[in-house]
Amino acid sequence: MLCGFRKQDSQKVFASFSEKSHGPFSCIGCGYDLVLKKGRIKIHHFSHKPPHKCPHGAGESEAHRKCKISIYNSLLNSPNITNLAVEVNFGTVIADVYCLINNIPVAIEIQKSNLSVNEITQRTEAYHKLGIYVLWLGLYNEKLSGSKYSAKAWEKWCHAVYFGRVYYWKHDSIVVPAHFGEYQLYVEDSSWYDESGHEQSAGGYYKSSKRYKTPCLGRELNIARDFNPAQKQPWRGGSVYVPQCSIFGDRTPKWWV
Repeated sequence: MLCGFRKQDSQKVFASFSEKSHGPFSCIGCGYDLVLKKGRIKIHHFSHKPPHKCPHGAGESEAHRKCKISIYNSLLNSPNITNLAVEVNFGTVIADVYCLINNIPVAIEIQKSNLSVNEITQRTEAYHKLGIYVLWLGLYNEKLSGSKYSAKAWEKWCHAVYFGRVYYWKHDSIVVPAHFGEYQLYVEDSSWYDESGHEQSAGGYYKSSKRYKTPCLGRELNIARDFNPAQKQPWRGGSVYVPQCSIFGDRTPKWWV
């Protein structure tokens, strides 16, 4: 986690602007003690003193921390953004980045690898009850530039929530949307003789893959300029359930066929 409370005055502080002599520090989620980590390689951050069971900061990677601080630093320079903060505790949920964009309350959440679809759904419902619009972001990876992609459960969920697109952070406040189209598998020709000696054949056609999808990337988008609030009605398709929620998405016309 990038932030913690400084116990001497109960002020929320960044790890990058703190020194061990300023401590002790406590977690903004559970209130327990934190350790300040300021090395030369990793982004300066806090971590819980072991043992701990607080979910805040658990499973947070260096890439996750880099994404949060990069988004925060980039949005600082946007004139239409106010109340910008990192790791804001709303009681039922802690936003990675929170701000008002054109006076619209927005929570920006970066998907962590250990976060389940159930947890994402619960957080999204919590933001809806708070009247906050949520933007879920994945971390961009080069596999999205290929023609064959195995989408994870959270990506399928976001695809349903954001009207056929998933958003991936690239740098600063820039994200790229991806639509997942069908991936066609070719079933090879095969032939054999049955018990009666008659020749049988099969294959020689394409079928839609259940595992793989074809990513279709849209143009790069700026969080501060290219997104708008929307209400999503409850929806269910197969194993995917989307509750009523308040989402922050783009209104770019479909770029896929």
